[in-house]
Amino acid sequence: MLGIPTHLAPRVNAWSTVRAFHAAAIGSLVAAVITLVLFRIDDPRVAVVPAVVAVLPMLAMIGVHVQFSTWRSAVAFLAVGGACAWWFSVIVLRELPVPWVSSYLLSLVVVPLVLVGGAGAVPGRVVLWSIAGLVVGRLATAIATFQSGGVGHPLVLAWVTLASVIAIVLVASRPTAQSQRVQPELLRSAREEHVSAYRAGVELEASAILHDTVLNHLGAISLAPDGPMDAQLARTVEADVAMLTGSEWLAPTPPTDPGAAVDAFEHMLAEERAEGLDVTVTGDPAAMGRLDSTVLNALVRAVGQCLANVRKHADTDTAEVSVFDNGVACTVMVVDDGRGFDEQQTGADRMGLRNSVRERIGRVGGDVQVWSSPGTGTSVMMTVPFEVRTGVVAAADGATP
Repeated sequence: MLGIPTHLAPRVNAWSTVRAFHAAAIGSLVAAVITLVLFRIDDPRVAVVPAVVAVLPMLAMIGVHVQFSTWRSAVAFLAVGGACAWWFSVIVLRELPVPWVSSYLLSLVVVPLVLVGGAGAVPGRVVLWSIAGLVVGRLATAIATFQSGGVGHPLVLAWVTLASVIAIVLVASRPTAQSQRVQPELLRSAREEHVSAYRAGVELEASAILHDTVLNHLGAISLAPDGPMDAQLARTVEADVAMLTGSEWLAPTPPTDPGAAVDAFEHMLAEERAEGLDVTVTGDPAAMGRLDSTVLNALVRAVGQCLANVRKHADTDTAEVSVFDNGVACTVMVVDDGRGFDEQQTGADRMGLRNSVRERIGRVGGDVQVWSSPGTGTSVMMTVPFEVRTGVVAAADGATP
């Protein structure tokens, strides 16, 4: 398969082939049932119901083996399938003594044993399990034939199926000259695409952090009265400069316990309160302790930016932060009763809500909804999942890919 590392391609091809074999096995049993039903319609005296019932455990065991795909489930399938094939053959040979019909139906019930016996995705093992399936099926039909006193049936369809399995597996597992030439190039392209996405995530997060720190501090300094810088602002600037010059923002340290996540959240709230914003917290902040460190970091920064927006633009000094846990995701709402705004009218140079909230939460697989209009206040709801895809986390805040 193209785009897969060369050393993994044979196993992936074999696994895909085995899955196709499983589907073909189900089709073979369905064909056997349909054939029996047609005979029953043509001649109501033919008792085919027991043969149809004999097929049902095989179908169930195919589902079990597809679910587990271990050598134990393969052995169990061959055991159950062999018994079902024997019982099916007994009924068919008794009710449908026509040689070509019996041979066809017996082949249909043996074919699944050839196709589904395999466990794992190693090409050689797939072939060996298929041979074992044919042996089990041939033995079951031979015993039924002996008991019925009839003559043996060649089971041509089963033999053709085994030959096809061997040919398909050998061809699928053998890399061609073209694939050997193209495969490294595709793998290199996939890696370059991953690196580009990783770099883009880092650049976007860097842009958001610069907005959250440098631009916010410059705005605060420009609005401050003449004289020495406020002590709290100076400490905040010093801490943010240390953070920007270090690497902590690239790979945030995972909290050692759920309480550490709450501490990070409370620290952010304390900074906003020190700036003069009265923040009320409701709900269950402890739910943040279940978040991945990268997701937690993005959520805390996004909430901090929402509170900074309230402090700078909402013309109010109060805000409420509510934390909810529905078992699947953590939701944080930031609500204020300020002057509100029309998001569609926000200038392109205003990156706070767009970059530091929406895109930041989006990079960790979350979602943001905003309700606001002039004169009605603003509500921002941020929802992030407790379990996220590795690729999303890696591209979010610079986690190791």
